[in-house]
Amino acid sequence: MRISKTFTLILSLCLVEIQSLVVEECSNIIENVNESILTTLTKAVVPELEGKKKGEAGKIAIVGGSIEYTGAPYFAAISALKVGSDLVFVITTETAAPVIKSYSPDLIVIPHSSKNISSLLYSKDVVVLGPGLGRAAKGLDLAYDIINICRELRKPLVIDADGLYALYKNITILKNYPSPGVILTPNNAEVKRLKEAIPLGDTNWYEYWGDYVTVLEKGEQDQYHSNFERFDWCLNEGGSGRRAGGQGDILAGSLGTFFNWALKANLCENNQSISLAQSVASYAAAKFTRRCNYKAYRSHGRSMIASDMLNEIHSTFDELFT
Repeated sequence: MRISKTFTLILSLCLVEIQSLVVEECSNIIENVNESILTTLTKAVVPELEGKKKGEAGKIAIVGGSIEYTGAPYFAAISALKVGSDLVFVITTETAAPVIKSYSPDLIVIPHSSKNISSLLYSKDVVVLGPGLGRAAKGLDLAYDIINICRELRKPLVIDADGLYALYKNITILKNYPSPGVILTPNNAEVKRLKEAIPLGDTNWYEYWGDYVTVLEKGEQDQYHSNFERFDWCLNEGGSGRRAGGQGDILAGSLGTFFNWALKANLCENNQSISLAQSVASYAAAKFTRRCNYKAYRSHGRSMIASDMLNEIHSTFDELFT
């Protein structure tokens, strides 16, 4: 890995004054990201708290939840909020809304049937689609409506859990999704399902949807895939063998916050800024979630549940990003 002295100096200065990181012609400077560069960039995208108005650190929408699954959207939403977004909205069903409201007064919970969804999403910085959505026809139809609305509004989108099942059932719906793009967060089983749905071709499976759809593949080793190989990476540090439900929702929610911050940091002055932002945000969320999991498991062992990971958010964030 070769980095110019100018780039190293810029990164060093940004650690002192972390408000924005602008790297001229970064596609020519960064030949391949590595953990050192990604760690520096994740710290650089975290916004200052001083002088900010409510909403400037992020307004995230979580779309999901159903009569069966109310915990998943809660874990995603509270994680996005605790990581540092100012406002988090849960857009869910009429039946799930009062249950999710009861979990936390800090979340804004809205039944999707009571509002125009386009107007709900218009002012949001990032949309996270899928946690607890379910696989019934109504849930799948909602997923497709959200994807089409986000495409029209050019919204950054994170798709997880049942949102990925909806994609599997309609694999072409993300084709040529525009900038600032989509980050998919499948586990190994979901990756296998997506691969089965994608028509055979000469390209890698994760390149099927175009330049602005990337994949954070979760597993014993997290892997990031994109159409820009120099921004791809693998991560196996941290985590544990405990696979309690809700961990993926914590990652999805935190990714929504990091994705917003990375985009607003304007990491490059050229058209590679979006691609690098997707990579940096995915790395931050993956490393953060793995560290929360490791710390919670160290305290609770086999009895660890996702709620225990929420209690590690503050200390983990300080360790990794301050």
